[in-house]
Amino acid sequence: MIKKHLNTKEFLWLAIIFWAACFTAMEAPFSFVFRTKIQNWQLVVDCVISLLFFADLLYHLYDKKKFKTKRNEKLFKDEFTFSSTVMILVDVLSFIPFDLLSYFFGDHLFFTAFRFMRMIRVVKVYYLLEHITIVPRLFRIQSIFLGFLMVVNWISCGWIYIYPISKDIDVTSYYIKAFYWALTTLTTIGYGDITPTDNIGRIFTCFIMIIGVGMYGVVIGNISRVLVSADRHKEQSREKLSDLMMFMKHYKIPDKLQDSAINHYTHLYSKRFSDNEDKIIADLPHALQQEMQIYMKIKLISSLSIFKNCPHDCLKEVATHLDQIYSSPGDLIIKNGDIGEEMFILAHGNVDIYLESGERIATLHDGQIFGEIALIKETKRTANVQSLGYCDLYKLTKESFSKVITRYPILLSNIESNTNRRSSDRQNS
Repeated sequence: MIKKHLNTKEFLWLAIIFWAACFTAMEAPFSFVFRTKIQNWQLVVDCVISLLFFADLLYHLYDKKKFKTKRNEKLFKDEFTFSSTVMILVDVLSFIPFDLLSYFFGDHLFFTAFRFMRMIRVVKVYYLLEHITIVPRLFRIQSIFLGFLMVVNWISCGWIYIYPISKDIDVTSYYIKAFYWALTTLTTIGYGDITPTDNIGRIFTCFIMIIGVGMYGVVIGNISRVLVSADRHKEQSREKLSDLMMFMKHYKIPDKLQDSAINHYTHLYSKRFSDNEDKIIADLPHALQQEMQIYMKIKLISSLSIFKNCPHDCLKEVATHLDQIYSSPGDLIIKNGDIGEEMFILAHGNVDIYLESGERIATLHDGQIFGEIALIKETKRTANVQSLGYCDLYKLTKESFSKVITRYPILLSNIESNTNRRSSDRQNS
């Protein structure tokens, strides 16, 4: 099976098929050991599940046909061999509504036996999950939990098959009793209040105890792996921050410089997916890396007021023209009296805006912009902008801006509105 990534719709469909298969895997052995009569709700559910499995078969046949291209002809022949044909046969048998057939033709053993074909689909779905590159954490935990419940249910039904229900107890109570025995045996607790009374029961119990030893470890191990994997980047970030602090302490870095470094790293930890985003995509082709970086910039600018109501294509084009720059404490980013040729977006850090007289008129923080007047007016800078610490900024030049607004005039309108609002606020203050 080729490893692949599923989009949201494909994965949702797989989840629906998985839940339908799990329901069948739980219900089929229960109905078999208790010889329950088919209820109306079971007929409805059986028809729905049959339609789902039929649709899933058609989907996979279409997917395989699409996969079979001239380029992939050899790979197609290697991939879809005898085992694939057998699985298609199982899929065909699994979508037949055997409950409906049993209801009209009688509860024959033939129909009951083929109902268990649907249980094989559970194994198939688990096999698919192992070959999907990304599986959501919640679904992974859910699949482990449901898998454990299915095994306990099968063992419970096995116990009921060996020791059939008597007339002095109801079905619900007897199933709970069997489920309780299976769970205590699997987890190796074994209170001893329910014990086998013959050789077949004892052999079955020995077999279940052996399974329990391995299964308990598999379930705990898988859940631990999922939880650890989910917090992997956070844990790595904490370790790197701890190493950084030990490094600075060892070399007696001044407190002010330590604070700047820690503040910068805290920003990376809180604002970004990981502190090594560039390394994560480093193995991708250069063109694909550039495309990824554009969307990283889009995430930053999409929340800014000047890009409000701008279409996605506009944001993408702006992000393409943004250049990242850095500044150190005390650096003069904009100098009063210079001709403005660009605007700036403050990704991280703080900057002071002050007049030539030295009067500070504003302090800007993460996500704010400055210098945008230069994009719409031929004017000199009217204030100085100086870094208070280490800053990450993105620069958009006037030339790039002119190209964007020819296609998206809404951006020009937004900047003009933003500029007028700032001027009005300054006059009022």
